[in-house]
Amino acid sequence: MPDFSPNSLSTLDKVRTSRGNRELSNYFYKFLRTDTTKAISLINEDTLSFPSLFLLEPQINRTPINRYLNTRNKNVLMLTNAINSKNFSRFSYISRNIGDNTPSILKWILETGKDESGLRGQYDKILDSCSLILVREYKDNSILPVVRDIIYNRNRKGLFIHDLVWAFFESRDPNCIMMLAEGLKSDDKKDVEISKKLLRFIPCVKNNTLNEEMQYLSIFYWFRDNFPFLYYTDESFQQKPNPSPFEVSLASKYLYKKVSVDNGIIESELTEDELRIENIFNSIDEKNKLLLSNYSFILHNQNIYLWNNWIHNPVSEQLKIACARLGGTLC
Repeated sequence: MPDFSPNSLSTLDKVRTSRGNRELSNYFYKFLRTDTTKAISLINEDTLSFPSLFLLEPQINRTPINRYLNTRNKNVLMLTNAINSKNFSRFSYISRNIGDNTPSILKWILETGKDESGLRGQYDKILDSCSLILVREYKDNSILPVVRDIIYNRNRKGLFIHDLVWAFFESRDPNCIMMLAEGLKSDDKKDVEISKKLLRFIPCVKNNTLNEEMQYLSIFYWFRDNFPFLYYTDESFQQKPNPSPFEVSLASKYLYKKVSVDNGIIESELTEDELRIENIFNSIDEKNKLLLSNYSFILHNQNIYLWNNWIHNPVSEQLKIACARLGGTLC
């Protein structure tokens, strides 16, 4: 595996990062004219990053040098060209031919290209598509920290992030909630603002005026208590200004049953008694559902014997006990 640390920058990346994109093109063009062997060696260095390959692609395509690209570079350009053309049947055909290496190529694009901020346009669309393909098609959530970094980097510059945010949440991984909560600890005001915007579906963010440190703790405890009952809703900024990508299944929290993150359906088979209790719970209003589900969760953790007695009481009796113990507050 190539080393992508700053100390291992390829020759072309050193030119790009120290002297700019135009100088990179001029530098590479000089060797294309005078020393083709050197140009081939430069473009095929193991530690080359995606931004440099992306920038030099027009020059590569205008010369016979494209026949001498290494396998990685050939595969990258074939995949990104298919993405840019929006020809997904071609992308599927290429990825099948590449085989098991396709995910590692997409990750290489993201990992080596995440810090580049001056290209935009097609470049950003490629990164968005690679993110979405990795999490949806390959179920590779290991890339989420990188996707998160790109979201924050773009947001600091006022660039478009909605497609990338959608790809991030399409992972259907509730752990992405805490990845975003880390942004509340940032010294950059824009990081804090976007974290709050993306996590506004959480009650303690939407309705809280606490400072960022206390808000982070509130999110942590909310996440810890609700993790088994969270499910993905598929809501995004393309659909509404304040989406709720994850919601808590109140019925499952009330019954203390884990749900499928894909659809919010309780994973285990319920007994006839549990189905009866669930049906009664589903017939009450949302405010009381929230109260009962929170109290049920607390009581179950404290004393499962008392919980088993309580949950078999009539709902009216359950509400009296929950209100008395929780002071009528919604947690």
